[in-house]
Amino acid sequence: MPATVTDTVLSPINIKQWVEDHIDEFKPPVSNKYLYLGKDFFVMVIGGPNARNDFHKTDSEEYFYQLKGDICVHTIENGTIVDHVIREGETFFIPPNVPHAPQRPPGSIGIVVERNRPDGETEHQQFYCPSCHELVWNEEFDCKDIVEHFSSSMESFWADDERATCSNCKTRIKKPAPVARIETEPDVRVIREGE
Repeated sequence: MPATVTDTVLSPINIKQWVEDHIDEFKPPVSNKYLYLGKDFFVMVIGGPNARNDFHKTDSEEYFYQLKGDICVHTIENGTIVDHVIREGETFFIPPNVPHAPQRPPGSIGIVVERNRPDGETEHQQFYCPSCHELVWNEEFDCKDIVEHFSSSMESFWADDERATCSNCKTRIKKPAPVARIETEPDVRVIREGE
């Protein structure tokens, strides 16, 4: 995250050039980097591939703009996993408290805008069982830096046999490989490296 909140007018940024200049900094599992940090909101650029099997839930809204390539965002709606394919050039809005899991293939570039969290506001990183879809782990935390906290929290979860095992069906949730591609016909499928 930038060291201080931006409180002056900044020069325009050529986003394509900025991505080229920072492409080596997009690293799984999350592959995100701050672009702006304002008083009210922050903007991240997120490159693919990512390697996530967690869901993020927060009290604030999130706005997605897909600059390059297509992605899939899994959401939990009425207890069911729903796949939303966001194509290049499209936007996507997530209301507060909707668990969501963006899946980004190689070469994809997106922009996400989120509200800065006030002190004391918590958010959640959740893991659902890939076999029975039960909630396996819900970490509630006061997140000061999404880029750092999410990655370290995921690594800690994947390394812990007890936390990463579904109490309902005993499926062990493992660290996923990076997304290789997304298929949308006849159904949405996220294909990972090695599959």
